[in-house]
Amino acid sequence: MFLYTMKNLIQNNHLRMYPGLFCVLFLFGCARDTGSTREEGKTSTISLEEVLRIGDEAAGDTILFRTIDQIAVNRSGDLLVAEGTRSPLVHAFDASGSYLRQIGAQGEGPGEWQYGIDGPVVGKADSVYLMNLYPRQIFVYDPVDFSFVRSIALVAEGENQFGFLIGTVTGGWYVTYGLPAILDSEDGSIMVNEDQYSELIKINRDGSYRTDPLGRIPAMEMIYHIYPEGGGFAFLDVPFARSGGYRVGPDDLLYHGWSENIEIAIVSADGSVRDTIRYAHDPVPITDLEMAEASKMENEFFQQIMDDHHEPHETKPGLQTFVVDEKSRVWVKLSQPEGATEAEWLILNRQSQAVARATLPATVDLQVIQGGYAYGVQQGGSDDPMVVIYEIQE
Repeated sequence: MFLYTMKNLIQNNHLRMYPGLFCVLFLFGCARDTGSTREEGKTSTISLEEVLRIGDEAAGDTILFRTIDQIAVNRSGDLLVAEGTRSPLVHAFDASGSYLRQIGAQGEGPGEWQYGIDGPVVGKADSVYLMNLYPRQIFVYDPVDFSFVRSIALVAEGENQFGFLIGTVTGGWYVTYGLPAILDSEDGSIMVNEDQYSELIKINRDGSYRTDPLGRIPAMEMIYHIYPEGGGFAFLDVPFARSGGYRVGPDDLLYHGWSENIEIAIVSADGSVRDTIRYAHDPVPITDLEMAEASKMENEFFQQIMDDHHEPHETKPGLQTFVVDEKSRVWVKLSQPEGATEAEWLILNRQSQAVARATLPATVDLQVIQGGYAYGVQQGGSDDPMVVIYEIQE
């Protein structure tokens, strides 16, 4: 996701400090603007009727979430929800919203993790996959009862490390791969990696892989501060940062793009570029009040770092997130002007034509569209984190 990037490591306008700790930050995807088009096909309005929400305390729900990191849906409509916390949890619900069970757990046993996970993603036969962050492994869980099946160890080359689990592909998985943001220097101190990017690669089911990238994506905009004399480092969010995102669509195609512009490359598992969707957008200006609020640091020391290193953007990213449906259409969430409570979603076909539009609350990010339903996460502002499911009416 674009503005909700870094998974469980970073939340917008929050600071994380890791004195003396080597922290790996993997970032997202890019395709540069090379002449966007703005074509309107037969543009229709898609209505999204809410049919279910999970985690709504006001409605009497007994299942309440902390920050929701990622969701996935299998062919039966079972919903998998990962909470992004220091002790992450993954929950399974059936299509009616009834709680089924927890998938995996914090611990040291098979299929358990100590430091964190990424995912879930669901395979074509409904097997569930999570990536264990340390040591890097892919965990496989049964498609019926979600019990642990096996793990696949991932061994990186040199200082490179595996980042995030993007999704499944025939014979394996798409993942991010590359050097971390903070590196060890020869004298034992730490330094900022000035050439930050991640590569998108395919991992085979036995854990082997080729390093020929399917795409190369620059790092999300961040501000880094190295403490003197080996005291560790801190990182700050750049207000209205540009970042990247990726999705797996039909036919194992990998979609990736950069949030500055609406430009999304579509590549196959062999690395061939199938299409590039480009659509010219009208930039949304950032108001002085929005920038002041986004740049405000509670700590005076970090406020000075922000003031010294931050070159503010004048406009918001061209898009906030995107998702691919079963018709290979890309649903793009556009940035909103100050004070907007609703967000417009632009639906583009592979010919870069805008074929439909939809409107949702600004705090909702769709993550899965399948079987006539759109599955999203609502969080931000005063909203409690919850999953919201809509029936698509075209």
